[in-house]
Amino acid sequence: MSAPGPEKADCRLEPVKAPRALIAAFLLLAAICAASAPSALGGGHAVGGRGAFGVRPAIPAPAAERVLRHAERLSAGAPGARGDMTLALLRVVHAYDSLDAVARHRADVLFARPSNPHDPEGSAWSAPEAAASPSCTPQFCVHWVARGRDAPSLRDSNGRADGDGVPDYVELTERVMTHVFAVENGRLGWRGPLSDGRKGGSHGTTDVYLADVGTSLFGYAAPDRGQQRRGQIKRSLFGYLVLDDDYKRSQFPGTKPADDLKVTAAHEYNHILQFSYDAFQDVWMAESTAVWMEDHVYDGINDYLRYMRRWTVRTRVPLTASSIKIYGSAVWNHWLERHYGAKTIRTAWARGKHLRAAGFSVASYGSAIRSAGPSDFERDFARFARDVAEWRTDRVFREGHRFPDAQRLGVLRPGAVPKLRRLGHTTFQMLRVPTSGGKALSLRASSPRGVAAGLALVGRIGSARHGRPVSSLSFRRRGGRLAVRLAHPGRFQRITAILINADTAQHGFSGQTLDWRYLHDHARFRVGARLSG
Repeated sequence: MSAPGPEKADCRLEPVKAPRALIAAFLLLAAICAASAPSALGGGHAVGGRGAFGVRPAIPAPAAERVLRHAERLSAGAPGARGDMTLALLRVVHAYDSLDAVARHRADVLFARPSNPHDPEGSAWSAPEAAASPSCTPQFCVHWVARGRDAPSLRDSNGRADGDGVPDYVELTERVMTHVFAVENGRLGWRGPLSDGRKGGSHGTTDVYLADVGTSLFGYAAPDRGQQRRGQIKRSLFGYLVLDDDYKRSQFPGTKPADDLKVTAAHEYNHILQFSYDAFQDVWMAESTAVWMEDHVYDGINDYLRYMRRWTVRTRVPLTASSIKIYGSAVWNHWLERHYGAKTIRTAWARGKHLRAAGFSVASYGSAIRSAGPSDFERDFARFARDVAEWRTDRVFREGHRFPDAQRLGVLRPGAVPKLRRLGHTTFQMLRVPTSGGKALSLRASSPRGVAAGLALVGRIGSARHGRPVSSLSFRRRGGRLAVRLAHPGRFQRITAILINADTAQHGFSGQTLDWRYLHDHARFRVGARLSG
């Protein structure tokens, strides 16, 4: 989680949940999978498992060095350094195989535990591990130091404050982690993490390190290196957690220290479980799931609401994009849970490793949706976009009344010249439709042939908070002409037209863009409205 600000971040990077935690994690895990020459990270480009997506294209050496240097400058906060840190670090992952030995060492310092002189976020301990550390439960071992900047408060309710006992903060961390385990692995049934053997000195439990990461992070999860066999890349990995040693207000203004510990533990531990299922799922799925999980473990904190304003003004950004939108995309998982149950999210993670397009999260979600009901990802994305229009009524989203209103991108006047709009894959655009009467309001739209497309018309009767939405949705898997209609439009307090590009067709993974090659971006939609009577 990244540097504190108006919105908390998973690997606090900008004043939002920008995943440095996950970043560090995916740095190692993808580096393990990206490297083809023998090294500490070893292996080849091909990804193991049934239906692997094959060899990823190499990044030229000069470009790989530029990618690494740019990520280092962003990480250090160098003057003039601009860009998305998550994407920059992920580019280092895919460039790893093209780096020389010195550059690989620079990348390798990102992957070690805090007890090692080099660690993912510059939080290597400044002192040896405390004599009483670690303190363990059946599932976790919490590690700490007794002096230096990384030491938690040594206050002990038994009166020992000399570093020989277990500090209250360590015991609080143990209780939090125990609750997290009870919800994620117990009530929600997620499979336990892979054992790390005796790494960290424990016996296969998940290690949790306390460190002063608060200047830039809330905490992070990272898989350990060396988990691959020659000629075979493992997609299920074990890892460890790093949490802040105090979450003091001077570093995390505007939040409660105990709440920060709780949601960070829930979020980052979910990444550990994700690594165990399939470390190669797309970043947008990993982050949106971890934020969704926060709300399950600590529903009263509602940390995910921090990201909703940014999400609502980015409807033109694909759901699948590696952007700051991914944190607010927890609402996609909330929508799926409402329709199919929470187990659907777990099913998506469990099935992903066995699908033909390895690591293609759209396919993972699609498989889980098909197992739960007669639908699929594209059709459900169209239904989801329709429901966003009036989500503040709580009819579909349980806490929708706390969401910002979804952004409208213009006005569609009945009888006016049809509007031309361009939509990227997994995006939608909302238009306000003003009307005060008539027998019926009709919309007609044309979408490109071969593109999964939707058109929705949503009217709200009553107030934004307590009203009732009425909708009409047309979905065509192969595109073409779409039509929807609402009778007696004068009864509605607000009417919204929604154009939807639900298409997810792709042509493999690109080593240049570090994303799937989606085929139907910039799709041309033309829509007009007509009022009858």
